[in-house]
Parts: sequence; structure tokens; C-alpha cells
Amino acid sequence: MADLNFTALEDFTAAVSSGAEEAASAFDRAFGKQIEIRIGTGGPLDATALGAKVEEKGLAVALYAGGRGIGILVPYSCGLIPAWCENPDATGKSTLATFALEWGMNLVPEDFLPDDSKAAIVSDLRYSLLQAHPGEQAAFLEILLKATDEVSAYLVWPLLEPDQLLRSSEPEAALRPPPQIGAESPVFMGDGETGTGFLGEATKRVSLDDLPGYSRSVLKVQVPVAAVLARAQKPIKAVLELGVGSVIQFDKSCDEPLEIEIGQTVVVGDAEAVKVGDKFGFRVNSIVLPKERFRKVEVRHEGEYRVKQNEPQIIGKAPIKSLVGR
Repeated sequence: MADLNFTALEDFTAAVSSGAEEAASAFDRAFGKQIEIRIGTGGPLDATALGAKVEEKGLAVALYAGGRGIGILVPYSCGLIPAWCENPDATGKSTLATFALEWGMNLVPEDFLPDDSKAAIVSDLRYSLLQAHPGEQAAFLEILLKATDEVSAYLVWPLLEPDQLLRSSEPEAALRPPPQIGAESPVFMGDGETGTGFLGEATKRVSLDDLPGYSRSVLKVQVPVAAVLARAQKPIKAVLELGVGSVIQFDKSCDEPLEIEIGQTVVVGDAEAVKVGDKFGFRVNSIVLPKERFRKVEVRHEGEYRVKQNEPQIIGKAPIKSLVGR
């Protein structure tokens, strides 16, 4: 399994190649634009990697994978992003969320499939990318979107603060020189060949890769995840009478959130059903931490256990002497 850095470039290339057709369909469903998707260039993230197109407004998609992130940048000037994306209503926000989810599932390798995704229009893609702090050995992959003309979008990974990718530039940012990516940047000091040399505070941030080996192995343990539509208790007699065509009524509305079960934990959150291509999934809306359980620890002194065992035990009204220790 490759790490989420420059070494995963081949995996991302293969994922985009296999998922391009379904990703193009998702784009059409979301924005009403029929496109073709091809693979462009890719390599270490440096000053010239993404070109001038990322210095403008565009659609940013943040994908969250194991505490770190993957970004997708689509420049607004490509002419494929409709105007409603800048101020989406409730339906538009749902459409953007579904689009981000579908692109995450179709353009990202299975080893890094996102557990959450978001999308929004930002005023300066380069500024937002820098705020997301590209990690050490950061890489990019150009995605060519073709409708009438061919335009470039970009996959970038890893991002240490993927939430910041959806942050637009500050109003006073226009008065400052545009931020730089690469050797001239105070954030990313890549050598242009390996993508290493990421400096600054971000290098000190703890990620999953910083955990000891025995801890990381626990993260690979598979647990069953279930989406519960509703629950009901019925007498055994009613259960035995069930047959084909029987209807079970639940005290829950059809538009209420789904419950999420993981392992033996009954409810860890709620979610809503979404359609992903020709399949269904659920989008997590909230997580409920399991209840903490405390057990009182009784401190005993040496020899106290044997003394207590030799004390008479009362059953009914008759004292019975313990035979322990005789």
C-alpha cells in the first residue's frame, strides 16, 4: 500500500483512468455539462506545477482520508461551472455535496477512499491551496476536462488541513503579492524533483503516519458498518406470523436520519441517504461519542481477601462458614 504522498502518483493515475467515465457522468448530473475526462501531467508539487490557472476563482473539492486530505481544483474560467455554485440554495448545496462524494469515490485510489467530502467556490484557488498546507512530498495530477475545448483541473495530495481548502482569500489579500508554491514559498520548499523538503509548522503536525507501528496496525482492523432505517419490537407470535407481503410499521418518519452502527456500538451517529451513481450510500451528519463507563476499583490490603472469605456468609437466616483456607 502506497503512502499518501508522491509515491502514490501511479495509484492516482490508475484510479482516474478507471473512474473517468463515471466521474464524467457525475459532472453531467451535477452541472448539466457533458465532458470527457483524460489524464494529463503529474509529479511533485512545485512553483510551476499547477500554472497560472490556479490563481483565480474556482471550484474546490476537499476529500478527507484518514485525518489528511486530497484536493480537487477546477478553475472557474473553464466555463463548465454554472453560476449558481457561487451562492447555492439548499438543493444546490446538496448537489455539490453529492458531486464531491462521487468524484472522491471515482477518482481516488481504493487505499485512500475519502470518509467525507465537501465542495465550494473559492475566490483564489492558489491561496486556498496554501491555507490547506500541502504535506511533505506533495504531488499533483492534471485532469483534462473536455467539452468543446480542453481545460485542466488538478488533484493535489496530501493536504494537512483540508478544511482550509474551502476558505476564500481574505479581502486584503488583493493588496498583497500572490502567494507562491515552491522554492519561493515560506510554506512549501520543494526541490522540484522528489517533492521533499516541506518546511515550517506544518511539518510538526501529527498525522496517522507518525503513530508507532503497533498503533497503525489497529487502524487496519475491519469492523462492520450498518445503516439502520428503523427499529421495532414485536412479540414472537407476530414474528412467526410474518410472510411474503407482510408490512411492519415503525414509529419513525421516512424522512428522518438513518442511524449508524459500527461493531457492537449501537448508535454512533446519524446520516442521510444519498445516491452514488447506480448505488446508494449515506452521508454522515453527526457523530455521537460512546458513553463512558466507569467501574469503581476497590483497594484491598494484603491478606484482606482471605479474611473476608473466612467470614460467615448469610443465606436466609442460617450462617454458613466458608471452607476456604481450611
